[in-house]
Amino acid sequence: MLDNLLTATNTTRTSLTNLKKKLSKLRIQVEEFGADLEKIDTKFENVLSQAEIYKSKLEREMGREVRRLERELTLLRNATGVAITPSGTTEGDLKVASTVGIFDAILRHMCGGAEDFRLASEAFLFPVVYERVMDGSEEAYYLEEIPVAAPLVIKRGQEYIEWLRQEYDTHITDPDTWASSIDLIVEWWRNDALPMIYGARDEQWDIDIPLSLQEILLWRESPGDRPLNFPKIFDAYEIYRKHKDHIYGTTGLREFELKLFTFEDEKDSQPRFGSR
Repeated sequence: MLDNLLTATNTTRTSLTNLKKKLSKLRIQVEEFGADLEKIDTKFENVLSQAEIYKSKLEREMGREVRRLERELTLLRNATGVAITPSGTTEGDLKVASTVGIFDAILRHMCGGAEDFRLASEAFLFPVVYERVMDGSEEAYYLEEIPVAAPLVIKRGQEYIEWLRQEYDTHITDPDTWASSIDLIVEWWRNDALPMIYGARDEQWDIDIPLSLQEILLWRESPGDRPLNFPKIFDAYEIYRKHKDHIYGTTGLREFELKLFTFEDEKDSQPRFGSR
């Protein structure tokens, strides 16, 4: 009887050991399955993000084309429109480099550490200015000298950034903040900054659509993919990089930067209320 009891005990112990091994294998399989699901979910999110970016880009391009055609149709009906005549350009690369360099300087001095405002500004300026100068079809968009109004644009931009900081508790690149602020920033460029820079207002700006938040974040976070995702903008910056030293003098940027630095140094050296 004792032998039977020992045999039953050993059999039970063996069964429990085997069951624990099976449970351990099953737990490992469940964990591996969970890891595989996470990988699949990550891949799906990446595909979905790329699809949203492509959808935004397509909607922006098609929407702008539809609005352009509607505007031209209205002008033809009213017989009052005057189209900007496309013209060939000489020394096109230098003109592209000058334009990009001037806007880069304005944005750099205006934004300082406000990179979120710079990204929001570039989301509008990339399709409105940079792509147009790369197309080379609209001579009026080239800037070969620093605009006289550039210091005022920088000053107003800094004031606008301060106002935005009072209105919003987060950075502009926060999805909710972007949704409610991007139209305000675009309107500021349309109706204030760009007219001062160019000395006139282009009606095309009313139908231009900025890059989406996903697109401008892709520009910032994936510089290696810029030639594929933003070929015109990438080429514009490459042309600027190649000719930067040359246009720094011809555009008046050297004197402009020197004056700004001198003014900032004098402002920083002035005594402030409460200082000792």
